[in-house]
Amino acid sequence: MFNTDDLNDFFNHYLDQANHPKKIIVAYSGGLDSTVLLYSLTRINLNIPIVAIHINHQQHHLSSEWEKFCIDTAKVYGVKLISEKIQIEKKSGKGTECEMRDQRYKVLSKYIESNDWLLTAHHKDDQAETLLLSVLRGSGVDGLSGIKPIRIFADGMLLRPFLRYSKAELINYAKIKNLEWIEDFSNKDNTFDRNFLRNKIIPQLEKRWPSINKRFSKVTSLALEASERSEDIAKIDLFNIGNEKYIDSEQFIKLSGNRQRNLIRFILRMKNLKNPSYKQLMDGIKALRFIIKREENKFIKFPDADIYHYRKKIYIIPQLPRQNNELLNLFPNKTIDLDYGMGSISLNKSKDTGIDPRIAKNGLKLSFRVGGEIIKPAGKKHHYKLKKLFQENKIYPWMRNRIPLFFYENEVVSVGNFWIAEKFSKSNGYKINWHKKPELND
Repeated sequence: MFNTDDLNDFFNHYLDQANHPKKIIVAYSGGLDSTVLLYSLTRINLNIPIVAIHINHQQHHLSSEWEKFCIDTAKVYGVKLISEKIQIEKKSGKGTECEMRDQRYKVLSKYIESNDWLLTAHHKDDQAETLLLSVLRGSGVDGLSGIKPIRIFADGMLLRPFLRYSKAELINYAKIKNLEWIEDFSNKDNTFDRNFLRNKIIPQLEKRWPSINKRFSKVTSLALEASERSEDIAKIDLFNIGNEKYIDSEQFIKLSGNRQRNLIRFILRMKNLKNPSYKQLMDGIKALRFIIKREENKFIKFPDADIYHYRKKIYIIPQLPRQNNELLNLFPNKTIDLDYGMGSISLNKSKDTGIDPRIAKNGLKLSFRVGGEIIKPAGKKHHYKLKKLFQENKIYPWMRNRIPLFFYENEVVSVGNFWIAEKFSKSNGYKINWHKKPELND
């Protein structure tokens, strides 16, 4: 039977093991599970601020009413609520369930600051459904280990305190406490895989094998043990042949195929990137071994990451959209923020050689490399293609199209804060300042 004392014990257990969270964020749909979670959290004394986040999927004609219900209920519970609407891209190729989940977690990750805890209301029945879905999809040990009670998420942690409890236990608690919640009619739509298992398959399994959720829990527990052993091995391998930034490719190639795959999977999880399918992983590692043996600087693509072999090192890089090549204007003493962790750029007066003030004051067009750009840097005898300069200065291949370029009348004036074109340089000129510049080379 679920009660708030058990919930308090859950938090005390993890508070003893982790940094004290700045705040607790509850993913609040307004349904039974998340309502029980939000309500019960307000009944224990954690002395930690609680914030609820409701995500309106805009997929039902009652979505606005559900959003209002969540706002009103959070107010009654004395909890701050943030509500966001999302648009579901039905042609993404992922399927509606997957797309909705990805969009939810994308929104939630925006609000997770360092040491924050995100709580979701996944329970024992959800665990059973996840296990069956993993089996049907041919998942490995990680998939069979099911929903984890705690894991890293964005800049904080994701915790699921209800995994020990069944849906029936949460319903019983909600009735005792006279709670109100939303009944989402889409849960009856068996065109969704999870609903089909929940409404059609699992009840039949229960008739044949009573308490089947306990059997499933045992499977996930054993798989979790195996997954943790694999993770321990991956940590040892990473310590021996690399670090969080890169892996030594000559040492990587000496590992068995099993440990190579295990290490790549571990790093993808560590970086919060999607695991490829078994076939994608097998084919990708095979291609990576071929590239390493030929000592080529190339990369392979996974669903959520690019794996580069560069100068005898392996780098696992999150896939990012290409920088927007729409021209922006940079004027003196103004700052332009760059996307995707690239920092910001400003143009400021200098006592040294810099950009001709007459040019700078007219404004520089900011854009990004498309290929073929050339520059004659100040102090150099010849014109150079940017590709050549980047190679000579060992700029990481994945960063070369993200370095901002500055133009005047379609000519390159400056490449980031690396090189100024001799034609546009002058003493006591303006210099490009790059704030929070990411690591661009060794």
